[in-house]
Amino acid sequence: MKAVALALILLLLVAACENPVRKVSESSLRNATAYGARDELRDLGYTIRAGMRCRTLSADTLSVVRVQCVGRTDRDEPVRVDAVAYRANSPHPLQEYVITVSGREVVRRPCLGQGCQDPE
Repeated sequence: MKAVALALILLLLVAACENPVRKVSESSLRNATAYGARDELRDLGYTIRAGMRCRTLSADTLSVVRVQCVGRTDRDEPVRVDAVAYRANSPHPLQEYVITVSGREVVRRPCLGQGCQDPE
C-alpha cells in the first residue's frame, strides 16, 4: 500500500512539473509577509495604502524561499519588506523579515504580526 501511495505522489509531482509543497510554502510566506508587515507597520504608526504587492524571488534550492513586498504609506512613503525562510522544506524553518520605510530600516525580526515573540 505504501509503495502505491509513493508511486502516485511521484506521478503527480512529475505531471505537475513543480513541487506542490514548495508552492504552498511560497504562497504561505507571501501572505504572512503581507499581512504581518501591515500589522507591524500599523503598530509603529504607519498605514499602508492599497495593500502590499508581493512576489516570490527565485531561490537556488527548495530549502530557501524569498519574498519581497512593496507598497506605500498613506503619507506616500515607499515601503519594502524582504522575507526569507531558510530550511523551508523542514518542520522548523528559520525566518527573517526586514521592513524599510523610505529606505530606513524600521523592523528586523524572525516573525511578524500578532503573536510574534522574538526569542530572547
